[in-house]
Amino acid sequence: MQRSALHYSSSGRAASPLHFPASLRPVRVRPCSRMQTRVSAYLPAAAVSEAEVKKAFKRLQNGSDIRGVALSSKPDELVTLTPAAAFFIAAAFVDFLQDRGIAKPKVAIGCDPRVSGPLLVPAALAGLTTAGAAAVDVGLSTTPAMFYGIIAPGSDINGSIMLTASHMPMQNNGLKFFTYGGGLGKPDITALLENAAQKCIAAGVALGDPMSDTGYVLGQAVQSAAVPDHLNLLDLYAEQLRHMIKEGIKHPGSYDKPLTGLKIAVDAGNGSGGFFATQVLQPLGADISGSQFLEPDGTFPNHIPNPENKAAMAAAVEAVKKSGADLGIVFDTDVDRSAIVDGDGTPLNSNKFIALMAAIVLQEHPGSTIVTDSVTSNGLTAFIEAQGGKHFRFKRGYKNVISKGVDLNEEGVDCELMMETSGHGAMRSNHYLDDGSHLALTAIVAFVRSRLKSGAAGGLGELLSDLQEPAEAGEYRINIKDPDFKSIGGQVLQSFHAWVEQGAGDTQGWSLEPVNYEGWRVNIDEGEGRRGWLLLRQSLHDPLLVLNIESDTSGGVEAARTKVLEFLSSSKQAGTLELNVLTS
Repeated sequence: MQRSALHYSSSGRAASPLHFPASLRPVRVRPCSRMQTRVSAYLPAAAVSEAEVKKAFKRLQNGSDIRGVALSSKPDELVTLTPAAAFFIAAAFVDFLQDRGIAKPKVAIGCDPRVSGPLLVPAALAGLTTAGAAAVDVGLSTTPAMFYGIIAPGSDINGSIMLTASHMPMQNNGLKFFTYGGGLGKPDITALLENAAQKCIAAGVALGDPMSDTGYVLGQAVQSAAVPDHLNLLDLYAEQLRHMIKEGIKHPGSYDKPLTGLKIAVDAGNGSGGFFATQVLQPLGADISGSQFLEPDGTFPNHIPNPENKAAMAAAVEAVKKSGADLGIVFDTDVDRSAIVDGDGTPLNSNKFIALMAAIVLQEHPGSTIVTDSVTSNGLTAFIEAQGGKHFRFKRGYKNVISKGVDLNEEGVDCELMMETSGHGAMRSNHYLDDGSHLALTAIVAFVRSRLKSGAAGGLGELLSDLQEPAEAGEYRINIKDPDFKSIGGQVLQSFHAWVEQGAGDTQGWSLEPVNYEGWRVNIDEGEGRRGWLLLRQSLHDPLLVLNIESDTSGGVEAARTKVLEFLSSSKQAGTLELNVLTS
């Protein structure tokens, strides 16, 4: 008898049988998961070579984070953070937790609104479940919320993963990891990626190949019987932030609505930070009508969510002025960084934001040490000391800054605040977590308490009246063309140190800073009590030398830049440096 099959009309009802010719009769096919032939057998051998796989995973490391290209935005752009990469990295994190005594870990995964999130989150969830962990999908989240999910009262979550690439372009994505002790460090990420590479090699997966890469993840997900739980973590975190604001202000007449009468404009840049306006500020009575770009949109259509970005800060300033807001708040994509705009439209980021937070902290912790990165100004040091604090200028990299604060506290040195000019900042009272929303609420609490105390309608900028700012400032990023850029950069810095010590080519008034933790900072005596400075350092991750200059005199930056250019042009490494940035 001839085989037949039913087909269905648009109404969903069965229509007349379809009759297949003998040559086209349906054939019973074995499920792919039972097939013994590996897909990778049809691929070039180089695609699955152990050396290439190890390099591919190693390239994903970005200090204490993992970052890569998740979507190709142009024909020649290589996708480096693939579904299989996310799968094996998540599985390696389970091993990391189990190696630390957690036999059956429970891990939460959240993401910012990047368009690659719906592809990578399921892959990472599958990696967790197949490795033996209980997985929790929290959906849209922030980096600080992911840590809170572990330390929240009653939580049984042992670890968390945040998929984000911070302020990087929309095609990028990445992973950040947390345990009860905080974020993973650089050595942890190195070990994690090495383990992930070994898992990939053992599975015979060719990263980036559609059939081998994505096919493997789909196969593992289908075979896994475990189903992730779901948790709206952002709601719980918003509740915690509301509680902190209410407790911080303790408004005598309106405890539950302490922000009534206050107008705050939030610019979330279409990242994850919109919740701070709608779920934290508004329920506490704040007028958020001047806020903008609160809707999550992974294409970031308005501006880059980045407190260091000029366009982002300009947009926030305009929003504050246009709406007549008392203050504005700017977040980066995953809300671990922030900045403030005062009611008069003055942006409070970089040195100003550090000074603001230092002034607030030192009111409650006089004599405390404030740790910052290396590119902070002379004016900030003078400001902190005038407020009764101590300034410890360390290195770039928010993890470096926070870790130094932790070390100082363990040594018995009171250190309540650690901040980088990028907007990353952590407080001892907040588990040393770099949390942009916590910094923002700290500023809001100080603002309201100041108004309640004085009865006046002053702004946060009044706390910064004694902060001296430079007349000029500049940053120049010098590309190193040699593949061995670490070695070349080190040689340049060694020669620069010797050159300055020998008089910097008969330059008057130049002297090395006595203590340097990265690169070499030079103090410049500009006469009549004015002081400038410059810092030549090597980038933490990129093939760059970075020159920062500040001056208290007009033309001071150009004069210092010219002298550094003369040195670099005559150095042995001049041929490996792109010095045109110092001439334009």
